[in-house]
Amino acid sequence: MPVSKIRTKVRQEFEKHRYVNQLRAVDVLLMQSQMEFQETLNYWKQLTHIMKYFRPEEDANARLPRNFISGFLEGRN
Repeated sequence: MPVSKIRTKVRQEFEKHRYVNQLRAVDVLLMQSQMEFQETLNYWKQLTHIMKYFRPEEDANARLPRNFISGFLEGRN
């Protein structure tokens, strides 16, 4: 996977929580990101755990259905 794609995905994850203003919520997000980073560095995460961040862009079928009925009719769990 190219480095530019990884950087873009990391940036998207930060931008997802851009407008969080509550100090406690920011602390929780920082702690979660630190734990994710540490688990990745320690190789506690497998390749599949890392690739789940990139799955919606890679696989069109990985997207969630619009509603329950359409997912049920497609045969998805």
